[in-house]
Amino acid sequence: MDSVENVIEAVLFSAGEPVNFSDISDIAEDLGLAKADLNDIILRFADDYNARNTGLEVVIAGECVQLVARADHIESIKKVLKSNARQTRNLSKSALEILAVISYNQPVTKNYIEQMRGVDCAYMIGALIERGYIEERGKLDLPGRPYVYGTTAKFLSLFGLSDISELPKIEKFKGDIGDAAEAGG
Repeated sequence: MDSVENVIEAVLFSAGEPVNFSDISDIAEDLGLAKADLNDIILRFADDYNARNTGLEVVIAGECVQLVARADHIESIKKVLKSNARQTRNLSKSALEILAVISYNQPVTKNYIEQMRGVDCAYMIGALIERGYIEERGKLDLPGRPYVYGTTAKFLSLFGLSDISELPKIEKFKGDIGDAAEAGG
């Protein structure tokens, strides 16, 4: 690996979460490269790194790149760390519900989320934005110009997804919901 690739690897390893291409390209000048050239180098780096077939891989999700453990090793990692939900244990039930509503329906407004949940969600939406799991994706051209929200690369990383299309299909849970309703009622 040449020094540019070493720097990219060090940045991705140190970040521990998805890093936006534009943030990495901020160091292009320090490396004597044009930003566009550095983006191409990052893509080549990902291909070369993944071809080595080590315990780690470089994942590109949208405009972000991340160094992660290969999916083949997740069960071993969980056993060693003794934590199936280590990252999500600090998320409340309401935070997880809001993430579910947003992830399956994005982009959505605060009003839509509140209609789905039946309670005010302003505080939790702010907290999820602050933690980097959701982001504002613009405003609707409606009275009041409400913001619309969507999930981020950090959300994908939290749940081990490379793309939102990898979310479990809602139909998978319909039977479980019906069975639970019948048992309760």
